[in-house]
Amino acid sequence: MSIIAIRTVIIYIFVIAAMRIMGKRQLGELQPSELVVTLLIADLAAVPMQENGMPLLNGIIPIMILVALELLLSALMLKLPFFQRLIGGKSKIIVSDGRVDINALNSMRMTIEDLMEALRQQSIFDLRDVQYAIVEPNGKTSVLLKPGNRPATCKDLSLNTPDNGIPMIIISDGRISRWGLDVCRLSEEWVNTTLAENNVAIDDVFLLLADREKTYHLIRKEEEK
Repeated sequence: MSIIAIRTVIIYIFVIAAMRIMGKRQLGELQPSELVVTLLIADLAAVPMQENGMPLLNGIIPIMILVALELLLSALMLKLPFFQRLIGGKSKIIVSDGRVDINALNSMRMTIEDLMEALRQQSIFDLRDVQYAIVEPNGKTSVLLKPGNRPATCKDLSLNTPDNGIPMIIISDGRISRWGLDVCRLSEEWVNTTLAENNVAIDDVFLLLADREKTYHLIRKEEEK
C-alpha cells in the first residue's frame, strides 16, 4: 500500500510540473493540440498509479515526450503563422455588419441556437444588437455590439479619471505580500503607518487591499468572524 501511495505522489508531482511547463490556460482556452496532450497525460498518469507491477518510468517517459512535443509545436506556431493556422485553426466571422453568415455557421457546424446561446452567455439577448461575432480557435465567441448599444466610457463622457492602478492584496491573514507591495509601489513603512493609524497589529489583519494612490480597505479578523 505504501508503494502505491509513493508512486501516486511521484506521478502527481510530475504531472503538475509538466502542466506548469506547458503554461497556464483554462480548459476552455486550450488549443486542439493542447487539449489532446492534456487528455493523453491524464490517461498515461493513471496507468502507473493503478498498475503496481509496471515500472514508474513507463509512465513518466511518455509524459515527458508529450510535453516535449507540445513545447516544439508551440515554438513552431510562434515562428510559422501557417503552422498556427494548421494546428490551431483560425477565427471565423459568423456575424458581419449585423448580418448572420449562414455559410460560416454551417462550416463551423453551428446552429442559430448555438449562436444565440453564445450571445446569452455574454448577456446579449437580442441578435439585432450585434455588429460582429467571431468564433475564436478555442471555440469561444467574441462579440462587438453596434455603436448605439455599447456601454459609454469615460472618454465618451469626456471625464478625466485618475489611474490608481490595480488594487492588490497587501496583507492576507497577517502576512504581507511582497508582490502586492511592488505592484502598488508601496513600502513596509507605509503598511506599518497605516496599521498604527487604525490601531491594529498585523497579526489581527484578515485582509488589507490598496492601490498606487494609497487608497486602502482593511478588514480585521474579528470583523470577519
